[in-house]
Amino acid sequence: MRDELSRPISHVDLVVTVGGDGTLLRVSHFMDGSVPVVGVNSDPTKAEEVEEFNNEFDATRSTGYLCAATAENFEQVLDEILEGHRIPSELSRISITLNGVPLANPLNDVLIAHPCPATVSRFSFRIRRDKEWIAPLVNCRSSGLRVSTAAGSTAAMLSAGGFTMPIASRDLQYMVREPILSKPGNPQPMHGLLKPEQSMQLMWYSKEGIVYIDGSHVFHPIQHGDAIEISSKAPTLKVYLPSHLLK
Repeated sequence: MRDELSRPISHVDLVVTVGGDGTLLRVSHFMDGSVPVVGVNSDPTKAEEVEEFNNEFDATRSTGYLCAATAENFEQVLDEILEGHRIPSELSRISITLNGVPLANPLNDVLIAHPCPATVSRFSFRIRRDKEWIAPLVNCRSSGLRVSTAAGSTAAMLSAGGFTMPIASRDLQYMVREPILSKPGNPQPMHGLLKPEQSMQLMWYSKEGIVYIDGSHVFHPIQHGDAIEISSKAPTLKVYLPSHLLK
């Protein structure tokens, strides 16, 4: 089971995850990028059920956006992988450190926020390239900050008003959630892209907070004065993607 993983995965040719995107994301934290992974969506949404129960409840099941197979076509997908007819894509991950200590590398996104969603988060950030600051300091009062990879840009980032990025992009997308603007029309960059050669330096000024990595299951508490650095310099992950994402 995914929650029983405790050590890096190595000395294998291929990792197969059975579950949904959450399972693949969890497993990715234990992979260094040298081994490819293929996801099997064990509970895919069935269009006929969604249509049948539309007026009663939401029959949507696992999205499986990153999963290349289901139980129905797994044998075919595995044969194509073993025969070399499928090539894994290299997906960007996020490098994140807390007071200089590396955390797990998110494949989808990272959310930095107060433990209580109704509490205002106070933090500041700025962006630099190498050792040069290339943007002014941004002081924020909001419900937090989200940073996503290209793979994660179709998830919570898109729902919050972000945009979908090409799956092969090495950029990171960031968004300040629900900013409280002291001046209407404030031009401060609350939403933008972090380029591969850039990094974001964030200082946390609330009494407490949490860094959520790829959802709510992996998290790290933070406190006033903590420093967080974010970039796309983490090792990429080799993932066999669904065919429609490769077009």
